[in-house]
Amino acid sequence: MNSSRLKNIIIAILALTNACLLVLLFSRRAQEHASFDRATTELVRLYEASGIQLDAARIPSGALRLSAVEPARDLAAEAAFAEAILGPCATEDVGGGIYRYANETGQCLMRSSGAVEATLERPIADVEEYYESLFSAHGYGALYSTVNNGTGEVGAARMLPGATVFNADLTLVFFAGRLISVTGSFVPPVEPAALSDGIDGVTALVRFLDYSNLSGEVCTEVSDIRGGYLLQSTASASQRLIPVWRIATDVNEYYVNSSTGDVSRDH
Repeated sequence: MNSSRLKNIIIAILALTNACLLVLLFSRRAQEHASFDRATTELVRLYEASGIQLDAARIPSGALRLSAVEPARDLAAEAAFAEAILGPCATEDVGGGIYRYANETGQCLMRSSGAVEATLERPIADVEEYYESLFSAHGYGALYSTVNNGTGEVGAARMLPGATVFNADLTLVFFAGRLISVTGSFVPPVEPAALSDGIDGVTALVRFLDYSNLSGEVCTEVSDIRGGYLLQSTASASQRLIPVWRIATDVNEYYVNSSTGDVSRDH
């Protein structure tokens, strides 16, 4: 057998092998889609039996691929954030994990948990440009703004690559072109963690339904479910980012831990 014919046979065998693998792949995906469709149909039925409206189209497929992260406290990042709020300022460690930043315009208190509380009277030439620059520099995405003619408030959420920290919002209040208040949470720059699989959206919704039935908390509609992080503070870690599914209802928002399945209520 000449080498040219042998080469053609090998190519044909490889092509046939690849075709078989593609058939198996498509077959597996079709089975996964069919299984997901059956699960969502049954889940919607269970929710209806409990008097809760759930749109099957809102149910995400696949596991939540995030890992818990413990950001180290970054005093340099905190100081830069405080300076963005106040302008050049002095720093004072007042104890208890609290740092105070102050100048003639006011002060900003920052706790190890990330809690921020600033009161000041700082003139801002262009309010919209100012808060957009602040959010962009420190990893926040604007949620809403009621600012009109230099008066009102604007809110933002801490964003990480591919996920939102649901309970790490910032609220800035302006009056007559002056920044007068900043409250919320500061999360420093975070190093990406290796991804790991948690529970999927269907399982999270099952856990929430069990929680709702056992706790007696009543709602009539699930309006949204999405994955992200929940900021927590514990005795061992001042900040810990926990992967969760956030389930929004017509009554409240709930978090389902993607590792343990535990459900907590947004307070």
